Amino acid sequence: MKPLLPNTYVINNKYLQSILSPSTDIIDYNFTPDQIHKLNLLQILRPDIYFNKRLSEEEFYDLSRNYYQKLINDQIIYKSDTDYYLYRIDSEDHSQTGLISLLNIQDYLNNNIKPHEKILVSKGKERAEQLSKVKFQLCPIYLFYDDQNIDLDLEIHHEKKPIIKFKSGKYVHSIYKTQSDFSSINFKELFVADGHHRIEGFAQLDVKKDTKFMAIIFPKSKCSNLAYNRSVKFPDNYAKDNFLNDLQKYFVVDELKYHENIDRFFVIYFQGKFLKIDLKKDYTSLGADCIDFGEFILKEILQIFDETSDDRVEFVPPTLGTDYLINQVDTGITDLSTLMRPVSMDLVIDYSKNQKFMPPKATWFEPKPLDGLFFYNIID
Repeated sequence: MKPLLPNTYVINNKYLQSILSPSTDIIDYNFTPDQIHKLNLLQILRPDIYFNKRLSEEEFYDLSRNYYQKLINDQIIYKSDTDYYLYRIDSEDHSQTGLISLLNIQDYLNNNIKPHEKILVSKGKERAEQLSKVKFQLCPIYLFYDDQNIDLDLEIHHEKKPIIKFKSGKYVHSIYKTQSDFSSINFKELFVADGHHRIEGFAQLDVKKDTKFMAIIFPKSKCSNLAYNRSVKFPDNYAKDNFLNDLQKYFVVDELKYHENIDRFFVIYFQGKFLKIDLKKDYTSLGADCIDFGEFILKEILQIFDETSDDRVEFVPPTLGTDYLINQVDTGITDLSTLMRPVSMDLVIDYSKNQKFMPPKATWFEPKPLDGLFFYNIID
């Protein structure tokens, strides 16, 4: 590991609230520039949305580069020193502290940093193209380590007063300097929580160079994973009236009332009803609801074989809530929504260690570090 070097910038605290952007996972073209402060990071992440117009690739990257340079020129971000930093996230019932550092992409290529989700090749290339053209990183890779095997208490290493502290939603985010030297720590292996396509983008840069990327490393025991649901439109040639019969070939199906504790079960919402489904003993579960859904319902019943590229499958982050999933079906936009249980952390590690891959959008780690607090210049 490397400490954050002088080619890394930190956000100026007084501009904090005006520069952070909403998640690009939940924003669309209905979000107008009037709703976004003029300093907002969407000018880098999604200038097409910020300016509410389609942009050519050249225009997109030019706007991102120019805005980044403006942040430096106007001292909205400033050069960091060579210290490590610690990132702490707090809520009423949760706290986690992670180490901000630079890591070598060779550790990812050598499988010391292990992914668990299948990479979309096109999206990986898109991230590599973006990195090669703008030459900076503002979205850190979220990694975790198995703290059952490493005795490291990050809480005791930070200074008393944070250099940055603010509330976003229900979470308080704090950045601390630390005088501790973590360079001798041997994690042996790290696991990707969030940022699979970003780290793949770094991997597709010139691997002969000593390429570094910015990451925040949290202990596994403090990481929380939520369900990433799906809402599906049936194929035109599939008879909706056959669905329940087809479903019962693979699952035991029971109707639930909405007020029941549905988060304890694998549930689908279909034709105004909540259905608890349990895989029959004749079939072997692949370990998680989202994987079983893809295998037995999408592939076997609906004949949708690639959920990552089929526009009939909508991936719904937990931030949109259950009401969104219900509304998609009730309004006829889709035919079926899932209310799945999250993938366990142990299964994430098992897949990672055995180089198996879950479908994209299998996990949603919450809380997660925010983008735009640190900016890393990628060295040519």
